[in-house]
Amino acid sequence: MDEKKKVDLLSEMIQTKSINGNEKEVAKILQRELNEAGISNEILPFGDNRANLVATLGSGHPVLAVSGHMDVVDVDEENWNTDPFELVEKEDMFYGRGVTDMKAGLIASVIAMIELKEAETSLKGTIKLLASGGEEVGQLGAEKMANQGYMKGVDALLIAEPSGYRCVYANKGELNVMINSKGKAAHSSMPKAGINAVEHLLQVLNKIENKIKEATDGIENEVLGDTVFNIDVIKGGNQINAIPTSAQAQINMRTIPEFPNDKLEELFKKVIAEYNHQTDAQIDYSVTMNTIPITGKKDSSLVKLIQKIGQPYIQNQKMSDDEIKAAKKSAELMGMKFSTDEILTMGMSAGTDGSKFLIDQPEGFDYAMFGPGNDTMHKDNESLSKPMYFNFIEIFKQLFAEYLS
Repeated sequence: MDEKKKVDLLSEMIQTKSINGNEKEVAKILQRELNEAGISNEILPFGDNRANLVATLGSGHPVLAVSGHMDVVDVDEENWNTDPFELVEKEDMFYGRGVTDMKAGLIASVIAMIELKEAETSLKGTIKLLASGGEEVGQLGAEKMANQGYMKGVDALLIAEPSGYRCVYANKGELNVMINSKGKAAHSSMPKAGINAVEHLLQVLNKIENKIKEATDGIENEVLGDTVFNIDVIKGGNQINAIPTSAQAQINMRTIPEFPNDKLEELFKKVIAEYNHQTDAQIDYSVTMNTIPITGKKDSSLVKLIQKIGQPYIQNQKMSDDEIKAAKKSAELMGMKFSTDEILTMGMSAGTDGSKFLIDQPEGFDYAMFGPGNDTMHKDNESLSKPMYFNFIEIFKQLFAEYLS
């Protein structure tokens, strides 16, 4: 496949607006290309124009599962310098929503499979592509594929999420909780005649945060670090001079094996029950996302192969001193290590579909997250290095072929 076709395919992917949905349209693009190459595949619809796609190349064991998601997050178009749903090329960069997270990694995987097929490369095993819908909110597609048995018999799992030239073999879990506070209306001059939903919400949030930080203090995973607690959304009231009757908060936590999700949820349940009993509050909660932490093997065959194959590519990067400085700072903010000449291995807070695919084997699996991208995922003016996109197509081709050689 020539370079122009590779860019055109990425452009078509970016133009397809799969904001938390509409993944079936992305799957149709992938299916068209796979069909033309003669690679067996199937679209698995779910919901309103939502879908997963599964494709296989080769036969027998070992089975290398390669995964990427087809959905993207929403945009604030006024904050972009370009049309977020048009692939824009400027100097050595691509711009567009999903170019880093993670349509480049997904299409690079597909192109690698197609080029291996076209070259009639001998594979002693199977490449199984698992393209998922709904990763950004709930990892719905991966959960469905796991429940349908598509991970059965898989020997290794590669998630092509944006790592850049770093190899991630462990990810934190995620627990999202929505807290609702119900009050009673009254004039603000007579607060005792009402029940202030906002005040109760703020007080219970403070108790929950203190309780969780106290319970998790000093508990760490040697690769993933500690538990992370964030209040990301808070809403309440609709008018000044009126006691608010409702309020809501959404909490995001990143979790580790040493303090699992169910233990955190028990703390929520206990604190809220005690608070409701001691006050006139009406607080309840619901879990909106629950994914487990996963820890692969730092010295697995897949990780070692990634390091070997990726080494020349990271060493051939042409980064200025300013670019290196910026990359180091970005890595520090994400809690990640940085190198210009070595494929480092590490854990990270961000989750992947691996939490659903490896639900029954969260520790010690031959697992890696490795794909083209940078730290602009979910940000305005999301971008990707053009050389990195083409490099990862070649890396994936070598990686698939050598793993199955």
